[in-house]
Amino acid sequence: MTDTYPSNPKDLLKARYEAFVRGDVDFILESHHPETRSQVDRESIRRWSQESKWLNLEIQSFEDHKDHAHIRFAVQYERDFAKFNHVELADFRKYEDRWFYYDSDFPTPETERRSETKVGRNDPCPCGSGKKYKKCHAVA
Repeated sequence: MTDTYPSNPKDLLKARYEAFVRGDVDFILESHHPETRSQVDRESIRRWSQESKWLNLEIQSFEDHKDHAHIRFAVQYERDFAKFNHVELADFRKYEDRWFYYDSDFPTPETERRSETKVGRNDPCPCGSGKKYKKCHAVA
């Protein structure tokens, strides 16, 4: 991170991500809004930061409202040999002319629905062979 504090919410998000990559728990806490900073568990942040391999930050949407902003972002990281895609809708607020991370919502993923009906193992194969699906194309 540079010696200057980020001047806008997007740069603050990027700086916080870099702090997670470096394990800079002090910056993560200092950039948390004073009203909500006491809710942050320093040890949990330290473990998440240092025990993860950070792969990518993607800003998905940004809404600027002069003294507060909403940023939907996703980070990919590895931990315990598993990959995770973490999505947040973060609230950033200005306080005494500085931007701070305030809080986040965690959107639930949308359930994907099949447009076609599922063929059961004992249903006739949709290819028209006359065989049961399990004896025809399910074998392939």
